Amino acid sequence: MTLAELRPVLVAATLATTMGVSGYAFDTLLKTTDARAGDGRAGDLKPLVVDPSTVSSIFDGEDGLFPGHSADITMRVTNPNHVPMTVTSITPAAAQPKSVTSGTTPDDATTRAYCTARLTMAPQPAFAIDDRPQTSRIPPTTTVTIVLRSAVTLSPETDNRCQRMKFETRWTVAGQNA
Repeated sequence: MTLAELRPVLVAATLATTMGVSGYAFDTLLKTTDARAGDGRAGDLKPLVVDPSTVSSIFDGEDGLFPGHSADITMRVTNPNHVPMTVTSITPAAAQPKSVTSGTTPDDATTRAYCTARLTMAPQPAFAIDDRPQTSRIPPTTTVTIVLRSAVTLSPETDNRCQRMKFETRWTVAGQNA
């Protein structure tokens, strides 16, 4: 074969080789791979925790709650989460929200039931967190003091059987991710 006859064959072979390499490079640039995140998950919020040993009444005077008067309730609440929580409501507990535990005259079940009926709990009392009434947010992994304003009232018709009674109140503190 002469060079003139080989020239078309060499040009075709060179073109085929160049296009093949270009095609391969192009094909390699378009390859895709799926990525997986096997450790992804949504957060799990824990409820706010009220320390029952810290729930107590704050009276007008040192003598306790008088008929027709109200008392504030103070409590320590912990946010166990790693995100801030907003207190959405504080309400009397659904089960046995109030009880008289002792100190009635006479100190028996009937008189304790009478005195318990004379206590009224605010359905959604105003509250302040760490003496800041305009906030309802609890920072992550923090314990705060919450004061419920005028949360419990002793009926004005209460008689002497309830003098020196000791009572307990239970509250539900609800929150959500802030």
